[in-house]
Amino acid sequence: MALQDKITQIWVKATGRRIDPNEFEWLIAPSGGTTIIGDRFIFDLAQKEDLELLKNLPNSGLLESVEQIGISKDELNPKVADFYENTSNYDFEIWSEWKGPFRPFGKLLSIIFSKRLQQLNLPLNSIDTAKGLKSEIIKLKDKRTKKTKWTIWYRIIKSTNDVIYSGIYTTCTHPKYDQPLLKVVFPLPNGNASVIMTETVEADGSLLLSSDGKKFGDNGFYFTLADGNGNYWARFVRPMHEWIRVYEDEEEVLRADHNLNFYGMRFLNLHYKMNKKS
Repeated sequence: MALQDKITQIWVKATGRRIDPNEFEWLIAPSGGTTIIGDRFIFDLAQKEDLELLKNLPNSGLLESVEQIGISKDELNPKVADFYENTSNYDFEIWSEWKGPFRPFGKLLSIIFSKRLQQLNLPLNSIDTAKGLKSEIIKLKDKRTKKTKWTIWYRIIKSTNDVIYSGIYTTCTHPKYDQPLLKVVFPLPNGNASVIMTETVEADGSLLLSSDGKKFGDNGFYFTLADGNGNYWARFVRPMHEWIRVYEDEEEVLRADHNLNFYGMRFLNLHYKMNKKS
């Protein structure tokens, strides 16, 4: 294991808290191995849990239904609902906008972690993503019931072949919230980073996802660490807030704006255009 990964794990243990996985079930999720993440954890997870792996089938969505997150289709723009339920039917264009003083941080993150692990390679400029993204929806299903247990959204920057996101999209039931929350899990060595998001349907049918909690136990960004012996630690990253708005613009084009803040300062905007495959 690389030194920087060991340091990160020590930080999680030292500044986070030890958790009971039964009490904090909403935080527990698959971990990565100790080296490259990429798509390796997907095959490892399928083998470990004896699941059938199905890749990029037509009409495969991040969610089986938007009702999984407590949203009625009658409230939501039909294009937004279709995107979440049939994500594999779409191609993507992406533009990135790092805010001035944070751009060196993005480069440092890439050098220390992202390139090596092939996880969270956030684009440093729009030239990197000019050729678009390669997007795959991967389903891990119970071999007997054929029910989906895990859905993975695997995205690669076409120009560099770097993995921008290798994330599990699922939901969790949280005792503090009335409806299920969207949970996005990014496996890391011996643990993961999880973003727990609340959902709001806006007046025009757009979907706003928010991870803007103020304390441990709120929606937000968490690092979770497991030692393989049933022991877990979690660290709530309070300064990290993000919002994703999925909407149809005035030209009837489906788009998403992903905004990330650190200590209240915007450090990265990601803009997506989603086009239905012909």
